[in-house]
Amino acid sequence: MSYIHIGNPKKTIVGTLLLIVMIMVFVSCDKVLTKEEVKVQDTAFSMGTAITSTLYGRNSDELEKNLQSVNQCLTDVDLDISWRNEGSLVSIFNEKHSVDVSSRESVFETALDIAGKSGGAFDPTVLSVSELWNIGSEEQRHPADSEIETALSKVDYTSLHLEDGILSSDNSDILLELGAIGKGYALNEAYKVIDRDEVSSGILSAGSSILTFGTKPDGSKFKVGLRNPRGEQDDLIGIFELTDLSVSTSGDYEKYFEEDGKRYHHILDARTGYPADSGLMSVTVIGEDSTLCDALSTVGFILGLDEGMELLNNYNVMAIFVDNQKNVYYNDKSILNFLSFEGESEGYILMPYEG
Repeated sequence: MSYIHIGNPKKTIVGTLLLIVMIMVFVSCDKVLTKEEVKVQDTAFSMGTAITSTLYGRNSDELEKNLQSVNQCLTDVDLDISWRNEGSLVSIFNEKHSVDVSSRESVFETALDIAGKSGGAFDPTVLSVSELWNIGSEEQRHPADSEIETALSKVDYTSLHLEDGILSSDNSDILLELGAIGKGYALNEAYKVIDRDEVSSGILSAGSSILTFGTKPDGSKFKVGLRNPRGEQDDLIGIFELTDLSVSTSGDYEKYFEEDGKRYHHILDARTGYPADSGLMSVTVIGEDSTLCDALSTVGFILGLDEGMELLNNYNVMAIFVDNQKNVYYNDKSILNFLSFEGESEGYILMPYEG
C-alpha cells in the first residue's frame, strides 16, 4: 500500500497563515505606495502678516501633524522676534538694550551683516523712523522734517554689538525692528520643522515672501507670480515655476499713501528717514535662503539698480529689478529657465542687466 505524505498538519497550517500574512502585508504596502497624494492647507499669522502653508503627502494624519508643527513654529517666531510682542527678544532689547538672542542668533547676524554691507541703507534700528510714518495703518502720515531728523539720531546699527549670543548697545535710544527680514526668517524656520519623510512637497506663502520645496503630485513645479507694480493685486507681468527655491519681492505698491501727487511707500531708507527714492517700482530676489531673499529684496530696492545689483551679486542670488520706466532687468540668465514673461502687453521690457 502506498501513502501520500502531506507533512505535519500543524506546520502546514502555520505556513499557510504566514503566507496569508505576507500577502496581506505586500498588498497593504502596495496600496500605500500607489495611493494618490493629498493636500492640507492652513493659515497662521506671524510677523504682521498671514502665512499660508500648503503641504502634500500620502498620509493625511501625518500631514496634519506637520501643519500643526509649522503653525506652532510661525507663532513661536512671532513671539520671539516681533517688536510688538511684549516679552519678545526684540521688545526686551528695546527696553533694556541687552538681551540673550542665542536661540535666534542667525536672524540678528544676517540683519547686521546686510546693514554693514549696504552702508546702513538697510538698518534694523529704523523703528524710531518707521513709527513716525506708520505707513499702512490708519495713523499713517507725512512727518515734519524736524521729527524725522530727531528720529534719525536714534538710528544706528553700528551701535549694536552681538557677542556670545548677547545683543547689546550703549545707546539707550536705539530701537530694533526686524520687519524687513522677519517673514523670510519665519518661513526658513517653519521649513526646518517639516518631516520630509512624510511631506513630499509644499509651498509656504507670506504674500511677498514665498518658500517652495519638492514638486506637486503631478510632477509640476510651483507657480509664483511676478506682480505688475502698477496693476491690481492679481495682475502679473510674469510667472515663475519654482522648486526648492525661495522668492521675495519688495515694491512701492504694497503699503503707501499719496500726498500732493507723490507716493510715500513703506520701504524706508534708514540713511534719510524717507521712503526710498531709487527709481524703482519693485525688486524680486530668488535664492535658497528665504531669510536672505526677504532682506535683500528690501535693500536692493533702497539702493537702486546699480548699487543694488552689485550688492545682490555678492550674495550670489538671482534678482529682477523693475524701474519706473517699466524696464525689467535680470542679473542671471538662468532666471529665463523658469520665468514666463508676460509683461510686453503692459509695456514692460525684459533685458539683462549689463551695468
